[in-house]
Amino acid sequence: MLSKHAPLTRPLLLPALLLLLAGCGSAEDNPTTQPLTLNFAAQVGDEPFSCGQTYEGLGTTETAFEPFDFRLFISEIELRDTDGQWQPLNLDQDGVWQHEDLALLDFEDATGRCQNGSTETREIVTGTLPEGTYDALRFTIGVPFELNHIDAATAPSPLNTTAMFWSWLGGYKFMRIEGATTGLDTGWQFHLGSTGCEPAEGGGATSCTNANRARIELSEVNVDADTLVFDLAELVADANLNERQEGTPSGCMSGPADSDCQPIFSALNLTHSEQSPTPRQVVRVQAR
Repeated sequence: MLSKHAPLTRPLLLPALLLLLAGCGSAEDNPTTQPLTLNFAAQVGDEPFSCGQTYEGLGTTETAFEPFDFRLFISEIELRDTDGQWQPLNLDQDGVWQHEDLALLDFEDATGRCQNGSTETREIVTGTLPEGTYDALRFTIGVPFELNHIDAATAPSPLNTTAMFWSWLGGYKFMRIEGATTGLDTGWQFHLGSTGCEPAEGGGATSCTNANRARIELSEVNVDADTLVFDLAELVADANLNERQEGTPSGCMSGPADSDCQPIFSALNLTHSEQSPTPRQVVRVQAR
């Protein structure tokens, strides 16, 4: 015989049952994720990049090169699964090197003539993505537009790295490589960034004529065993690092009228001065 309290059990059980059912979606609704660490490196041809070293035979004049800096931002990292679908890598928000879908890679260590840098280096990107097998990877060298024109003084790390910032209007230096060459001992530099930006009221930009974000795609990648190598020698192979165009900065500061930029932009598959690019293997896959 039911007690007089029995009718209360049905309404008490219903909310708990609804909560249980709400948490049980399909595999597509609740995919299992896996952690991933991507390994990067900087080299000059076959030699590891290192501050304090001198490298021979760079560019069209086969000049000597002594580095001052080598840093870059990458974003929009995606990996291709065995079904041919590209999956975004959800970056760990570590509060230092990674923010949203942006990561800073830092290959200099403030030794030798790398005096504008810091002792800390960063050669990995960490995150998660759906569990599976992946055989290709792509990413952008650059800062997404929505993050590129913020105030660096109040920006979260790594966007507060002042050495990588130009201005609210110009945004960030997507890639910063500097060094001394035989002809330009006081300094050759490559600063990649957006140009032709229209100012917004209160700071920043509404648009940029030349976004200058380089898209890199690599196939046959074993993310568990390979390193993604940025090759400085390949980047500047068609450039003259011993001379500069009159009336322009030493090297390339992404100016659309600076002819020194054209061969480096071309290597990154970026159009410069309306010249079609001839891309080089600036980033390659190398077994660890």
